Amino acid sequence: MKKITLLLVLAVFVAGLVLIASDEGFAAWGRQKTEEKEVTAEAVKTAQPVAEVEGEIIHTFKNDEAMTEFEQLYVSKQATYGRMGVLQAYFAMEQNNLTAIDKQMDEKFGFKIDPTKTYDLDRDTREIKETGMIAPPAME
Repeated sequence: MKKITLLLVLAVFVAGLVLIASDEGFAAWGRQKTEEKEVTAEAVKTAQPVAEVEGEIIHTFKNDEAMTEFEQLYVSKQATYGRMGVLQAYFAMEQNNLTAIDKQMDEKFGFKIDPTKTYDLDRDTREIKETGMIAPPAME
C-alpha cells in the first residue's frame, strides 16, 4: 500500500513537472484562444449565468506583464509544494524502513545501533565495535 501511495504521489509530481515544462506552461492550460472558439447567438441565449466568485480583492495588476510574472511565480510555488510533498512521503517511507531494520536487528542480534555513534565491523573476528561519536557538522 505504501508503494502504491508513493508511486501515485510520484506520478502526480511528474505530471506537474510536465505541465510546467511545456511550451505554454500550466498558466495557458486552462485558457482558450478566442479565434479557436466561436460562440453563436443561440448559445449565448441559452447559457446559464455564471456565478461570480465571492472574495476580497487583495491585489489588482497594472498590466498583463505583471499578471504573467505573478502567474509564473505562483505556478513555481505550487510546483515546489508538490515536490515537497513527494520528498516528505519519501522521507516518511525511509523512516519506516529504518524502524523496521532496527526492529530486526534488536530481535535477531539483541542490540540497536545508535545513529549518533560510529561502528566498525571486523569480519576476521566477527565483532562489531563502537568507535566513537559522530562529529557534529562544522558551523561556518
